[in-house]
Amino acid sequence: MNFQKAKPIVTNSRSNVRPRMYYSLPILRLACLIAFFVGVLAIESGCATNLFSDVFKKQDTRLTKGPFLLGVYPDRAALMWETDTEGPCKLYYGEDGRLDKYVESVAQSIQSGEEAVKKLFFIHKVWLEDLEPGRFYDYHVTGPGFEGNIYRFRTVPVKTDEVRFIVYGDSRTRPSVHSKLVKQMKKQKIDFVVHCGDLVTKGEKYEQWGAQFFEPLKGLAESVPVYIAKGNHEGDTGNYEKLLVSKGRKNSFGFDYGPVRYFCADNVSEGLDDEVQLHLIIADAEASDAKWKFVSYHVPSLNFAGHWSAWGYPDALPGLSKAGVDFVLAGHSHIYERFRPIAPPGGSDGSYVTYITTGGGGVYMHEIVPNVYHAVAMKKHHFCLFNIKGNKLTMDTIGIGGRVIDHIEVIKNAGRLDRKYLRLAIPMKQILDFQQMNLYRQD
Repeated sequence: MNFQKAKPIVTNSRSNVRPRMYYSLPILRLACLIAFFVGVLAIESGCATNLFSDVFKKQDTRLTKGPFLLGVYPDRAALMWETDTEGPCKLYYGEDGRLDKYVESVAQSIQSGEEAVKKLFFIHKVWLEDLEPGRFYDYHVTGPGFEGNIYRFRTVPVKTDEVRFIVYGDSRTRPSVHSKLVKQMKKQKIDFVVHCGDLVTKGEKYEQWGAQFFEPLKGLAESVPVYIAKGNHEGDTGNYEKLLVSKGRKNSFGFDYGPVRYFCADNVSEGLDDEVQLHLIIADAEASDAKWKFVSYHVPSLNFAGHWSAWGYPDALPGLSKAGVDFVLAGHSHIYERFRPIAPPGGSDGSYVTYITTGGGGVYMHEIVPNVYHAVAMKKHHFCLFNIKGNKLTMDTIGIGGRVIDHIEVIKNAGRLDRKYLRLAIPMKQILDFQQMNLYRQD
């Protein structure tokens, strides 16, 4: 096969025909000069910003969730927030308005949205250490291009016999209803909030966390810590843990505030052993000498409507009584039901435990028919407001319009509840027998 050598293209310098590139270069230079001078004139006249710096400047960071108090203790506090860029953030804090200390966050990235339009977000979590008990601290978050608002929280006092707090659950799906309840919560002077789970409809859908949980709690969770017992709708994809479990803490945890010991347990995550979790709850209560002992988890141990749950049956009710627990609050079933106090097993020492299902934080409600074991049972959105001062406890259950829909007053004398409250107590065997007859209703 013969190959012919390619002939070079020769242009005749005397010819009027010139290469196309010869003309295009001067035209390109001219266009660049015109664009430059137009830009300069626009900037000097105040009609535009610098066209070139706008193209190349670094994107500013936006605060897309939080800040959110994950926990406050006598000498430390945990917070989280989320941004839409990876840039480093600092949280400045101090007393009396002096933000003279700071911690720097290391962001964890997370994806949101469908595969074709996924967007990255960045979760920041920090601990503020070496705080003083019972003191007010101001703080704000800063990052590239933004400076957040200043908020204030108070650390837990070392010596106090008084505490006010709110418990509610199942706020998912309807953020407009959740927001109305939070509006009522903001009117109360409280030290903390406990949420009994089901924060969002589908925990694997990251885009739901902002609208259904963080947005409704704005104006409250920046200054009051929110402790959570994980719900089944949070799922097992890790979004709940990435957003709301502070560094070094597990899903099941306890904390103290004055006369109260409160334990929040995870009884829904995949792979958990119910017997092990129940033992964990009981062991925590037995180890505490607090005047009042509270427990929250998502799926109730006593529930006669909605899902008819009986988590931990038949060991939960006698075990919690033996450990000295006073109140157990759960969610899962979308109702409000407060049971008459449950007496200890016959012939044994133990506490009279009050069980409450507080599943009306925003979700569509289940029907409920009161029975002989209920003190109060209704289909209403609500939250429970507890006020404890020494030996006296009051609880007001507050509806969406701010009206009190249930009220109790309980006094402890020498560690025992007053006789007036215990007149309505139900024998343990009676309630366990009724549960056994209705176990087939669980779903």
